Amino acid sequence: MKKYKITAAVGTVIMGISSFASCLAEAASVSFFGNGGLLLSIVIMTYAFKHWQP
Repeated sequence: MKKYKITAAVGTVIMGISSFASCLAEAASVSFFGNGGLLLSIVIMTYAFKHWQP
């Protein structure tokens, strides 16, 4: 269970950083990577919360 808690926390951190980067980016490439990070964090958090539910 601890593995899934850590995975969920990592997904949350990635989501926070990616949303910050995609919203405040002036360059299109940074915004693109921010959006990709958001999608990745959704996948990570879905996996983690599917196995661990607080």
